[in-house]
Amino acid sequence: MDTIDIRTIHNHEELEQAYNIWESVFPEDKQFFKERIELDQEYDTNTTWIAKVNGKIAASVQIFPYYFYYGNMILKVGGIGNVATLPDYRGRGLTQTILKRQLEWMDNNDFDLSHLSTGINAFYEKVGWHTIPNHSYMLNNVPELPTFKYEVDEFVQSDLAEVKVLYEKFCKNSVGMYIRSSKYWESQLQRKYNNPPYFLVARSHKKIVAYFRYFANNGNIMIVESCYDQNHEDALLSLLKETLIRNKGYKSVRINFEGNHFLTQYFKKLNAETVVGTDNMWKIINMRRFMRKLKSIFLDNIPYGNIDLLIQCGLTDMLLYKRGSIIDIKKPTESFSYHEQIKCSETELITLFLNGSESINNNNLKNLFPKENSYYFWSTDFF
Repeated sequence: MDTIDIRTIHNHEELEQAYNIWESVFPEDKQFFKERIELDQEYDTNTTWIAKVNGKIAASVQIFPYYFYYGNMILKVGGIGNVATLPDYRGRGLTQTILKRQLEWMDNNDFDLSHLSTGINAFYEKVGWHTIPNHSYMLNNVPELPTFKYEVDEFVQSDLAEVKVLYEKFCKNSVGMYIRSSKYWESQLQRKYNNPPYFLVARSHKKIVAYFRYFANNGNIMIVESCYDQNHEDALLSLLKETLIRNKGYKSVRINFEGNHFLTQYFKKLNAETVVGTDNMWKIINMRRFMRKLKSIFLDNIPYGNIDLLIQCGLTDMLLYKRGSIIDIKKPTESFSYHEQIKCSETELITLFLNGSESINNNNLKNLFPKENSYYFWSTDFF
């Protein structure tokens, strides 16, 4: 009978063995995985989990913690990556067992959500994650762009301070964007493996007001990150024009994000092809705790009157009580009363939370989240 141990790594030797597993399972080689973790000055061995079979490491899964703004709150997310099992040990449920234990660990460490990207959605659905579709937009021909009075240059290290300010401002007005510390920015820009993106900045009166990060491969341009000052939307067209000049004979240009971004609206006006992605999956770690954390949001969204509301999300029941400016969300007791009821799935709740009121048809649930959100998660942050 095999002995199987599920736990976090204990030392650097076990981390090296995890690198070896990831290298053998994924197309990238070991340096790709080492660079991401070893440049992270806040890396914690508690985020690298392994399954040992008879003393041999057979599977490993990595958690990449990050934070994002939601209104005046900061939410904690466990990004899931590097999910791998050696071929000889597949079919035993090793990584799914690790994922279940990681969910418990994230619950005990006050994570609000978990996020991953995959092409095998059914595998993660079995452990509780939900597919939240995303959209990107692609053009084969961009019309002649006007010339605006912006100076476009390649990013240099001395630009970082200004870029960080621009990013933070854009971040606070959006949902889902990775809150980047100075250490994170520096480590991300140091990554050399796997072809880092091109980085262009646009200036007005010597001040950076917009930037692009993009990949170009065989004539296909993918814009993967773009922040801008709301008063300088035309700077994005200057960046786009310069990108196309640098990639003459391009076949297509694609923006890998949606929300209310100026470029998204611009591409839509040009009847860009909409590409629906199903690779993003999300999970709420602790439903009642998550909803309690959103109390101030609900108070803003339903400011008038008293409410006794029963929210049934999947198998979780929650009572929302509001009396004037006092609001609370509790687990129902053996005996309770309510005036209204809302039923929803976790997928509906996450979709509405991330994307806002136009994203689903559940009118009752929209009362809690009536506003439109601009959700962004830049590909440059993917784990």
